[in-house]
Amino acid sequence: MTTLIERASALARDLRDAQVDRNEAQKALAYLRITRDGRAYFAYLRAIVQNGRVVIRSNQTIGYYRNLLELSERHLRNLSPEDMTATLAWAIRLLRYYKKVPEAERQGLDIPLAVAPSAPQDDAARTSADSVRSPEQSAASGESSEARHDPARAPTDSTASPGQPATLRASSIHQKIPQKGDVFRGKVLEVGEKAVVIQVEDFDAEQVVGVMRAETIAGNDTSRYQEGNDARVEVIDVRKKGARTILELKPAPRKK
Repeated sequence: MTTLIERASALARDLRDAQVDRNEAQKALAYLRITRDGRAYFAYLRAIVQNGRVVIRSNQTIGYYRNLLELSERHLRNLSPEDMTATLAWAIRLLRYYKKVPEAERQGLDIPLAVAPSAPQDDAARTSADSVRSPEQSAASGESSEARHDPARAPTDSTASPGQPATLRASSIHQKIPQKGDVFRGKVLEVGEKAVVIQVEDFDAEQVVGVMRAETIAGNDTSRYQEGNDARVEVIDVRKKGARTILELKPAPRKK
């Protein structure tokens, strides 16, 4: 029986061979996390492939999603939403790893956490050996099994050294997350009819992300924002969804 990490490793190799852009794959992963619905995920990819040219001008980007859809059909079909999310998250992580360390894929992977100590040191979402905990330890701390097996959900600090205690890394992250009333500028990651997704500087979008809902925008007009541009926003609420921190945002008033 194929294990999760074996499936993720195969998907990562195929994503690399198809030259799928990692950032576009992460957007698809973010959608899967939000919906927690495999059918919705595949419908989302098909909609982009079939109608994406309405909002995406680049044929290359459409090609990324076409390949991602084909490979998702091959590797993720018939998995539960939780396993689908974990497999895609690991595949994206391994995709970057294999690009940086090509010989790694020939060495084999025994279990998901076995890749952590060998992960590239400049990986913003790297996992160190001291953050690997047993199911019993995770249960005692309230961590879900999904968070343990999903690298993109692991709340790690990209500035921490491998030997730094996990508790210190976690606390340093929370100190830097913008809080209610804070104003910051972030890159627009995705624009939809109901919300705009904003990147929080210094954080992987799978750890901390900002969401500005249409009702907070004048005229509910999200189209005033464009992917890749910066947006000045204010935090109106901070909430947790599993291991992920979501900042509820609204447009910040212009500086006087």
